[in-house]
Amino acid sequence: MIKVGFLLNFPLDYKGGINYLKNLFYAINKFHTDKVEITMFVSSDISEEYLNMFSPYASIVKTNLLKRKSVPWFFSKVTGRFFDYDLFTYNLLMKHKIDVISHSNFIFPNKKIKSLNWIPDFQYIHYSDLWTEGQLSATKKLHENLIKKSDAIVLSSHAAFDDFKINHIEHQQKVSVLNFVSQPDQEIEVLLKNEGEDQIKQTYHIDRPFFYMPNQFWSHKNHKVVFEAVKILKGKGLNPLVLTSGLMSDYRNGSNHVEQLQQFVTDNLLTENIMLLGLIPYKHVIKLILMADCIINPSFFEGWSSTVEEAKTVGKRILLSNIPVHIEQAPKSGIYFDPENAVELAHKMEGVLKEKIKPISNIIDLRISLDDRTRAFALNYFQILKWLLQNNDCDSKNV
Repeated sequence: MIKVGFLLNFPLDYKGGINYLKNLFYAINKFHTDKVEITMFVSSDISEEYLNMFSPYASIVKTNLLKRKSVPWFFSKVTGRFFDYDLFTYNLLMKHKIDVISHSNFIFPNKKIKSLNWIPDFQYIHYSDLWTEGQLSATKKLHENLIKKSDAIVLSSHAAFDDFKINHIEHQQKVSVLNFVSQPDQEIEVLLKNEGEDQIKQTYHIDRPFFYMPNQFWSHKNHKVVFEAVKILKGKGLNPLVLTSGLMSDYRNGSNHVEQLQQFVTDNLLTENIMLLGLIPYKHVIKLILMADCIINPSFFEGWSSTVEEAKTVGKRILLSNIPVHIEQAPKSGIYFDPENAVELAHKMEGVLKEKIKPISNIIDLRISLDDRTRAFALNYFQILKWLLQNNDCDSKNV
């Protein structure tokens, strides 16, 4: 049995990270529960929502070491800087006999606990202008430290691995590519029923068929091209509806990006065509994905898009930008477009509105596909763990 520890040490409004861990735990629990034991270390004041989310798949350990601004948290930070690793957290992990600390941005120099760290992407290589100098410097420093000192690195796509090799080709032997899979909260057969749709329509005032864009409002997510496409369609006498959800802020560059989007909607009289829902419960996100005529992901950059994976899971058609990682994800119901071309997107949205493009909805095929992808996700991760514990010198491994 391999004992793997995870630290919930990032902001909880990073829903992509939360869902990633939940999906990984689910996959391991379903296919390798007799070989891997997961322990999740969380803040002592964490809400019941997250306990309920993770407890079916992991042992939960509450600790003040992860409670921001507590005395133990403060001392763990101080020792981390003084000794170049967090002695308090290390002792906690040793107490629980952890073999591997995974996806937690933690490194321990004496190698009794192996470190497997996840780097979602290297967006700053391509879009450095979206970051302040301080943010860029801190992120690069974190990645360089993880790459140099971790026993192994997990990346979510081969596109990210290509970016990794631009600056760190000498460490490529540490890298494994692990494509994650998005799980629904219920079985496919139950999920695809129409139950609860009337309540969702009432909650969000939905009065007609709609497109759905469940992306955070970071500038690289490229909401603007969708809004421009809606303006084009409205100018042609059509009445499209686009729903968006996600945290309406951009933590990086401090710009007024969200305000500019809101102003565009107002200035172009699109308030009846574009609904900005903000941060909503994940179960509502999944329901809206199912109810939508089509999902849209126009992003300029992704590490491995959870939106695309969710569309694949439920067989929903998706309009998506033709960036390398989206092509790598290869959804069967995908319709690609140039993320710089609002006219092209408008044309393809019009095709959806006029029902020229049909979705995939075979429940049996969806269930088989999801199980196959989930099994591969779990097996790949398990093989990375085995390799990590069997190879102290980080022999070559690229999955």
